[in-house]
Amino acid sequence: MAFTPKSKVPELSGIPWGTRKSRSRKAVIPWVSPKEKPASVIPAAPNEHKLAILAQGQLAEIQALRLLESKGLVLIAQNHRCRCGEIDLIMAQGDTAVVVEVRLRSNNRHGSALESISTHKQSRVTRCAKLWWVQQGQRKFKHLRFDVVALENGTDAQWVQNAWQISN
Repeated sequence: MAFTPKSKVPELSGIPWGTRKSRSRKAVIPWVSPKEKPASVIPAAPNEHKLAILAQGQLAEIQALRLLESKGLVLIAQNHRCRCGEIDLIMAQGDTAVVVEVRLRSNNRHGSALESISTHKQSRVTRCAKLWWVQQGQRKFKHLRFDVVALENGTDAQWVQNAWQISN
């Protein structure tokens, strides 16, 4: 079989499956006029319900912060983010760094605020706290403690000290 230059290769336009350069036609949606775009293409407005929930969460953190400051704790960091997750509040009480998880529940349909802290959430907060401890905390503090402030609908905030321990 001898080599033939490109100029002598027959055209491939007669091939029933087409060539690489051909594109298939766009799908036609019969109930949408050609000038009208489908709803999925139009950007949606921010969900007002989600924004309201975020605002409630921020208010709950502020309420928890006021409660803890009234008990003598000092704020170190708020909404500390790292690759492992987020810590709501990091407070100081003497030589102890207190990692605080704030939980808000408007109703008890899915359990109370304290019951909503799963072992998975505890492990995420613990990993993030360990990372913070290695980076910043061990130079300033001798101990690390995990607390929870639970806010239920219409009741006072409940502060649980030493809510869980670090497991190896």
